[in-house]
Amino acid sequence: MLVAACVAPALALAQPAQAYVRSRADSGIPKYWQKSCIPITVYQNGFTDMSRDEVAKSIAAAAHTWSPTAVTCPDGVSHPFLEIVTSIAPEGELPPTPAYDGRNTLLFYTYDRPYPPAEESGIMSNVVALTSTWARADGHIVDADVRVNAKDNPFANLDPGSTGGNAQFPYDLQNAITHELGHLIGLGHTCWSPFSDPEQPVDDMGVPAPYCSGAPEELKQTVMFAIIGGDREITKRTLSADDIRAVCDIYPEEQDPHVCALDMPEDGCGCSAAGTEPPWTGLALLAGAGAVLVMCRRRARRAGRG
Repeated sequence: MLVAACVAPALALAQPAQAYVRSRADSGIPKYWQKSCIPITVYQNGFTDMSRDEVAKSIAAAAHTWSPTAVTCPDGVSHPFLEIVTSIAPEGELPPTPAYDGRNTLLFYTYDRPYPPAEESGIMSNVVALTSTWARADGHIVDADVRVNAKDNPFANLDPGSTGGNAQFPYDLQNAITHELGHLIGLGHTCWSPFSDPEQPVDDMGVPAPYCSGAPEELKQTVMFAIIGGDREITKRTLSADDIRAVCDIYPEEQDPHVCALDMPEDGCGCSAAGTEPPWTGLALLAGAGAVLVMCRRRARRAGRG
């Protein structure tokens, strides 16, 4: 979850140089996908800040950032097996309400179409984006939905040389979605803010994540750091060493199940049809996929708590 809010100053706790945080099921087991390819459908839902082509490019590029063809693991040879496969719904098609329904979606909330209703969405005025995952008791994810609050926040394609739309402080869509897709694949924030995570996360080294305010500079360079700048920041388009180690550890090449959610020929991941999901029996979780908090200097408006 991306939230427009300021974080109270706090002392940073010690943080190892190589550490990442995973989101967990109620059982305490880390979340993960059991498939090789994760399809996600994009619903523009009246979003017009960017052209359809710009939206497609930004979201596809964000997905590609985590892909086997983009990531080389620390061993210098292998690649993670997971692939996020994006598609855009037909113009005018209404999105389903984010819920455990077996449909992975990314939808924009817009001024004219704040749909589904805010009380059903978890989207408040100070939320920039929100990702929810539902997992079984064994930790494996069965559904994920990303929600982008374009009703209260401007977005643009901030490729080098671009004008970035008409807004003074737009968010780079690719930058924000790369972070959100990190949540979709099972990652949590590398720092802690009670705005986004009620409980302090613990990293893979067993160390509590530091408060976001005052966190080490090295940690701020991770895609999964919970603060994002609205001042044309695009640093989260590129995975840090910690982010790379995370996706390689969770989805190692040698454990590729070669199972896709759908039979998608020529999707680039070499998968085959998986059939249908068995009946859901585990605990359904709304993963606090968490907020990326906007720096206070980001814009004149101070939305939400701060």
